[in-house]
Amino acid sequence: MKLDISKQLTKLMRDQNLSQSALSRATGVPQPTINRILSEVTREPRRDSVVRIANYFGVTPESLYESTSKKSKPSLDESTSVEQLYHHIRSLSQAERTELFAKIAASFNQA
Repeated sequence: MKLDISKQLTKLMRDQNLSQSALSRATGVPQPTINRILSEVTREPRRDSVVRIANYFGVTPESLYESTSKKSKPSLDESTSVEQLYHHIRSLSQAERTELFAKIAASFNQA
């Protein structure tokens, strides 16, 4: 099986507009490690790093190695979704958080 962790991680980060440093802060995986995975210098990262990254994105560690055509979207329970959302919000800058919360407040005021 060909290892596609670099492609999978690139796609997950792109889909969520997440930088290497933001992912590092959210997962505790050092930014240089994330960079080496993305640049394919590290083809088989340590299991604990893969697990932390997978948990952050709400996917199984094994799914990070699958090709995108074979990968199915994992089902998430409510607590995982809330935890994942919390991590995403935590990774935003203060200005991005302020903008996000202003949009949320505005949408509730319109309802």
